[in-house]
Amino acid sequence: MTKRRDKGAHRDRAAGQAMVELLIVAPLVFFMILMVVQAALLYRMKSTLDYAALMTARAGAVSGANPGEMRVAFAKGMLPLYAHKTGMAEMEAAYAKARADLLLHGRITVVNPTRAAWDEFKERQYNGQYALPNDTLAYRSHAAGSSGVNVQDANLLKVKVTYDAPLVVPFVGWVLGGKSAYLKAGTFESSPLNAFSGRLPIEAYAIVRMQSPIYQRANLDK
Repeated sequence: MTKRRDKGAHRDRAAGQAMVELLIVAPLVFFMILMVVQAALLYRMKSTLDYAALMTARAGAVSGANPGEMRVAFAKGMLPLYAHKTGMAEMEAAYAKARADLLLHGRITVVNPTRAAWDEFKERQYNGQYALPNDTLAYRSHAAGSSGVNVQDANLLKVKVTYDAPLVVPFVGWVLGGKSAYLKAGTFESSPLNAFSGRLPIEAYAIVRMQSPIYQRANLDK
């Protein structure tokens, strides 16, 4: 009889130990699963951002690095993140949402050419205005000037696009947020579940050759 009581007590202790171990491990496993889901979403956002960076650079190449044209292209490139249905009305609504969100959480930086290069190589064009020339580049001098580049390299448009990617998976944003300077307040979707989620800035670069002269020095960021 005593042996049976001892066996029963042993089983109770083992069950209690297993329950404690489950309570310790389960939250960690659950959080790791959520992290994998968030990582997959971030990978999708980064892939979309890479495409949007190329779209932005192409728009800048044919518009003299016009910031308005580049921002339109940026929003169009990011459209897959905002469009959840097909149809013209849905696409227009998604584009409007993308433009509004990217005004706050998207940035375009022209890395090259610089204003110093524009000042060094500017020429008066046929219309009488000064611009960074884009014609007869093969016949121009390849010597680098005081700006550190030659006129051919100054016609390579390099843009950096930054997007504050939302951490929409519950709990992940809370844990990763902490006191990290890399996360920004704000949410992608207005939902009670992610009301405390932050945003993680991600970047993408694209380089294309200019297809038009740059008239406005102010279009360059530095």
